[in-house]
Parts: sequence; C-alpha cells; structure tokens
Amino acid sequence: MILIIKSEQSINLLNNEKFIVLNDICEIKHLQAEPYSILLLNVTIDDEGIIKEFNYYFEEIIISLDIVAIITTKPSKKLREICDFHHLSLLEVNEIEDYVQ
Repeated sequence: MILIIKSEQSINLLNNEKFIVLNDICEIKHLQAEPYSILLLNVTIDDEGIIKEFNYYFEEIIISLDIVAIITTKPSKKLREICDFHHLSLLEVNEIEDYVQ
C-alpha cells in the first residue's frame, strides 16, 4: 500500500514492510512492478487533479504504477472522475482525523 499523507502529520507505522510513504513523485520509479492500493490520508485533490499538498498530478501515479484501489479521507469530484476513467475502485472514508495523531 502506498500512503500519501500531509507531511506535518504524525502516524505510527507498525510492521510497515508493506507500507510505502510517498513524499515525492520521483520515488515511484524505485517501486517494484506489483499491484498497489493508495491511501490518500488528509490530502486534497483539486479540480485540476493536483494533490495540493505536494503539487503534482495524482494521475501521474495512476499511469506509472499498477493501482487497483484508492482510499481517501477527503472525497472530491475530480478524484471520482479519475477513478471512473481508469476503472479503479474508490473508497471514501470520513472522520479519520480521530485516528491520526
């Protein structure tokens, strides 16, 4: 699973050999060719499709990796359009802030 989170947030990753925290789009070229799910943790996809907290297009990840599902804590119309276009499963989860410290 690939985690895309706001950099100022503190999370505890336990037994994290299956979690990859993506801080920069350039890091995807070092990932293995395998199916991934993406967790967008308190990040926003704007109307242009840009991850606002990181200033790169979310679709760059979609076309570069084998993505099977997206989980987001901040639903957006554009993210729904992207997932629909690429035939990706999308799970929208609200109120996750209680679990992140």
